[in-house]
Amino acid sequence: MGVALDLVRGPDLQQVSQRLASDVAGVLRQAVNERGRAALAVPGGTTPREFLTRLGQHDLPWQAITVVPTDERDVLPDDPRSNERMIRECLPLEPGSLVPLRAAGGSLDETAAALAKRVSALAPLDVLVVGMGLDTHIASLFPGDRRLDQARREATPAVLAAHPANLEPRLSLGPLLLTRARWKALLISGQDKLAALNRALGSADPGTAPVRLLFENGVPPRVYFAE
Repeated sequence: MGVALDLVRGPDLQQVSQRLASDVAGVLRQAVNERGRAALAVPGGTTPREFLTRLGQHDLPWQAITVVPTDERDVLPDDPRSNERMIRECLPLEPGSLVPLRAAGGSLDETAAALAKRVSALAPLDVLVVGMGLDTHIASLFPGDRRLDQARREATPAVLAAHPANLEPRLSLGPLLLTRARWKALLISGQDKLAALNRALGSADPGTAPVRLLFENGVPPRVYFAE
């Protein structure tokens, strides 16, 4: 699969995050102007914090913007590892505007099924910002997950439970919701991540390279790369 990357690159994460925040803010404003509301999915982890902080500094109609994490560990919302906690720290959210991916009793699979109904109402997302691991996972869709190949042929739920080996269980937005976003951005930092992305795009199997799904369906993402 030959892919010409729509690549925005900068010398450091600070500059790239500033550009990404400005671009996302523009897309959100347009979405609210055209449709009255906007839906935004954002990642957690270390790399996106600068972007989220800068996005939170933009004068946006936050009362009309619904935010959902791309994934979440099965931890309490005040846990330092919680993506929900970081999003709340960075964005000036209105009450009720964040849709948390949080277990509320019962099994993680039951929680995913219940959340899928609520999250699917946001589709199509107006803006998706996602990161990528060195193993090319996106959100909490990891290599080896058989549901990734399934997503090529049939609809998958908007929220999935994930049980990656040697990691905490977690909830993740599903492949269909991610790939059908109206505007997508992939934020990566370091030459090793760029090399991993290029290898992934040369693969034929999204089961071994989940990031491929973003490029196979809908509008391909703009890649924001911090050297």
